[in-house]
Amino acid sequence: MGGILYGLFYGLTVAFFPIIARKLGASSGQMAFLTSTSLIGALFTFFWAHYSSTRKKMPFVVRMKGTARILLFFMVLAVNPWMFIFLVLLYWIFEMAGSPAYTGIMKEIYSDEHRGKAMGYVRVEMAMAMIGSSWLGGFLLDRFSYRYVFPVGAIFGLLALLSFRRIRVESDDNVTLNQQKEVFSLLEIGRILKRDRRFLHYLVIFFAFGFGNLIIMPLCPIFLVDSLHISNALAGRLASLFSFCWLLSYLFWGEFIDRHNPLKALWLVMLMVSFVPALYFLANNVWFIVVATIFSGLSSGGLELSRTNYITRIAGHEQIQSYWGVDYTLMGLRGIIAPFVGVSLMHLIGIKPTFLVGFGLIFCSFIFMRRFAQREGKDLSLLSSAKSGY
Repeated sequence: MGGILYGLFYGLTVAFFPIIARKLGASSGQMAFLTSTSLIGALFTFFWAHYSSTRKKMPFVVRMKGTARILLFFMVLAVNPWMFIFLVLLYWIFEMAGSPAYTGIMKEIYSDEHRGKAMGYVRVEMAMAMIGSSWLGGFLLDRFSYRYVFPVGAIFGLLALLSFRRIRVESDDNVTLNQQKEVFSLLEIGRILKRDRRFLHYLVIFFAFGFGNLIIMPLCPIFLVDSLHISNALAGRLASLFSFCWLLSYLFWGEFIDRHNPLKALWLVMLMVSFVPALYFLANNVWFIVVATIFSGLSSGGLELSRTNYITRIAGHEQIQSYWGVDYTLMGLRGIIAPFVGVSLMHLIGIKPTFLVGFGLIFCSFIFMRRFAQREGKDLSLLSSAKSGY
């Protein structure tokens, strides 16, 4: 039920953030900043990983993500691009704050050998709800202001948390208020990477992939609104198509990861993602965007599941939140740089050549991740089997 409610929330709110910002009159620079907002929130996740590591995970997740969704009620006050973007930034800071603890919960409640399939089934329910809510959201936003539609969507987000909090997290029963913890230090990131070289290699490759993806991210809504002049209703239908393909991707990738390993899934996903900027580069009508949306949706579930499963497999129970914090911190670092690089390149060489730059980075990342997976994949499968007792 929590996944379904979150899908309703996402399809009525987050799915429309970029389109609404552009239609509010956001400049290309403001669109780049909007793209960075979720990644700015990610910059602080290593701190939140440390902070939440000695606290009860479930209450922490509910408090942080609940605060994020309550902030969307203030969209009634967002009458200009900067006010809108500021509220989106606050939303992402609190939403991301709960991510390390959420990942810790996922590691605890699902075993390594079945986590991909189990998470995939939950995401399928979520994606089914997103299909309908994105379609409905586009319909409503063509008739009513986002200032009223987004707060309604936020209600579903809060209900999703009320459903999620019913999950029992056994480790929360052992947490005490006076539990000792180490002093927070960013130097711990360096110690983790020095200690685990394979994690370092993974992060370098994924950083390049994410950078290429983020270069094109603010350009996509600019291209859709300025060049193809799509309506909110069409944006909603594209979001529904994405959600449908996302649903299918969870059904496939969850099984695939459990049968093979997350690194093999990851390089295949990277190859699929590379088609998205290539299709935007070629696009002269909306049908190219439809195909790009299909590739994006079919790869998105695999990207999430493979990343989550890889990090949860290589990290121990005590380290999982720190590992996830490192990954998200680097995601935040590229997120405050890459979108502005993309917009700068757009002004310098044009929007379509910039899509080609993004394609080049993503495709090179696919090549390096495939080599990394061939080297590390067998050891990863053995590690999973050892943890499972087989």
